[in-house]
Amino acid sequence: MSKYRKQHIVSETYLKHFSTKADGNGLYVIDRGDKYRKDIQKKNSGDRIFWIPNYSDTDFFNDRKTIEKMFGTDIETNYNNIIYTIAKENPEIDFIVKQQLIQWIFYTKMRSPVWKNHLENFTNYNFFKKEAESFITSAVSMRWTIYKNPPNKYWWTSDDPGYCLNLKDYNETGKIKTNPIYDIKGVNSVLFYPLSKEYCLNIHPYYQNDKVTLNPENTEVTFKNADLSFVDFINKATYLTQDRLIISTDLNSLSNLVE
Repeated sequence: MSKYRKQHIVSETYLKHFSTKADGNGLYVIDRGDKYRKDIQKKNSGDRIFWIPNYSDTDFFNDRKTIEKMFGTDIETNYNNIIYTIAKENPEIDFIVKQQLIQWIFYTKMRSPVWKNHLENFTNYNFFKKEAESFITSAVSMRWTIYKNPPNKYWWTSDDPGYCLNLKDYNETGKIKTNPIYDIKGVNSVLFYPLSKEYCLNIHPYYQNDKVTLNPENTEVTFKNADLSFVDFINKATYLTQDRLIISTDLNSLSNLVE
């Protein structure tokens, strides 16, 4: 069997940070795509539910496994260090770590199963370049706030984590209308991305009273404690943006979804 046959639609490294012991075991999952099992399943990060054979294989490159190898070698290997750095809760996060996280978010969204054909995102150079430049420019030119979970309450994730919200639309309608991450544009746009069961990233515009001397390299990251209602709000949006999998470290928090 080919070493690169099992290709995760949700990164195995990422999934580990949503398990109780950060080992990838004992994840609670609802699979909306499984018509025979509507209940909550208990899975490990390497299980079949999280990968598709040869998911990113393409004849566009000389090596059909190029996309999978690139993600595993250049992108996924950084994620553990990103989370370990964030867990220190030091506001002065190195700009290189920020760059690695931006790269992680962009690539995971580009290879998400929510796309009809995610391979086109990588083989259409003009599209890829345009979306990468747009997202990276927006993400580095905004403030970062990282929310920490309250006791015994955890962030969910999915097979399509991360989304944008237009706060003006939400305040006017009261409805959660999510947009792709590359729509983070304008003073009303904010991005949320669940990083682990304990941390959720919020990228948002600078405040009106911020110093004009602030820039992507000298702006500190703000850490905040999330309250229960905020976690529920973010988790609801995560549920709404899933392709077919919703994932949590906590069995009870998913119970209402299957009742």
